[in-house]
Amino acid sequence: MGDAIAGHPVTRLADGAWFDRWLAGASLEALVVAYADKRAGLKVEPMADRFASWERRYPAEERARKVRGRWSVETQAAVRQRAQKLETRVCELAGVAPADVRRLEWTSRAFRLAREA
Repeated sequence: MGDAIAGHPVTRLADGAWFDRWLAGASLEALVVAYADKRAGLKVEPMADRFASWERRYPAEERARKVRGRWSVETQAAVRQRAQKLETRVCELAGVAPADVRRLEWTSRAFRLAREA
């Protein structure tokens, strides 16, 4: 479980050498957790939308405080590219297209029931 948690933060994608090693050897569970983190906020959304949301919520100055250093335009592009590689890998393993990734119909009811409990 530790490897799944260690690999999920988007900030890990800024380190290309780490990411390449991790992607090559990560368990399926670790890949899925990392991918889910890139696709789901309050709702499941395309990764491009999720990244755009992060960039709106954390402008460069504020993001600098969150990730201990400002990401250059090049690093931001590399992070998005690595996230795309992660998405491709997970979707290939699952046999689905990224556009097919969504919450199943039963989850809304399950979440509502859990909140009411």
